[in-house]
Amino acid sequence: MKKLAIALGGGGARGLAHIGFLRILEKENLPISRISGCSMGAMIGGAYCLFQNIKDVEEYSFRFINNPLFKEFNFDDFASIDKHGEDLKSKATLVLGRIKVGISFFKTLAHPSIYNLEVVEKIYAEYPEAQIEDLPLPFSVTANDIITGDEIMIKSGSLRKAIQASSAIPGYFPAVPYDKYMLVDGGVTNLVPTNHFKKNDDELIIGIDVSQPLKKKDLEIKSGITILQRAEAIREDHLAQIKTHNADKIVHCKLQGVSWADFSEAKNIIKMGETAGKQFVRELEKSNLF
Repeated sequence: MKKLAIALGGGGARGLAHIGFLRILEKENLPISRISGCSMGAMIGGAYCLFQNIKDVEEYSFRFINNPLFKEFNFDDFASIDKHGEDLKSKATLVLGRIKVGISFFKTLAHPSIYNLEVVEKIYAEYPEAQIEDLPLPFSVTANDIITGDEIMIKSGSLRKAIQASSAIPGYFPAVPYDKYMLVDGGVTNLVPTNHFKKNDDELIIGIDVSQPLKKKDLEIKSGITILQRAEAIREDHLAQIKTHNADKIVHCKLQGVSWADFSEAKNIIKMGETAGKQFVRELEKSNLF
């Protein structure tokens, strides 16, 4: 039986689906040889490589996102602008959310990010610390050097620092000093880092994509901002296809309507990840990949 080299993609709250997906692999006793991760995928993947038990990873994840310090990041405001209900309350929430987000980003005119390094490091102090090279299961993290533009693969050193770097959303969290680099979110150039793995006859390279799929019909292009957002989505989609060319399979988790910032949906997101995991197992059994 071949082992699985798993790349866990970024996607904010949507990345919690990785917990459900890994739970199914664990339940089916499918062997994992190594994991790479981007942003939230790095956070979940790193914890799994350390604990090697999805129950412990889930418990830790809920402690992390329910921490009062985490809630100070006000992700709810960002989630509200992704919801489009037609009732008066929904519309009012949308308007209020846009105002709050606008005020938050106004701060970046004079500062490098909405939140400073001290605040961010306080919450990441809750993430378990270990040396990546000492983890029971091989692990790598993707991040980007904001100075050179280079993608940086982290395979040794502080696990906590690597996770913070890979999750440093540009403009929202500050870049992280790491060796000679200034690192930001790995999703800038590599959302699902299957390219961390070299082809091996004893492994299957599997990428888990939790990003929003590129919408190709029923589009409403009403403004220049909408066009800019659409152009960025197209760029990300094409880049992802290039970066994951070496994968034996890419699993697209179906997370309809879930905002990247909506951590209140954590339990439902994890269940959706389980659904994707079950589908993957069924397809694996029917294929000749193993």
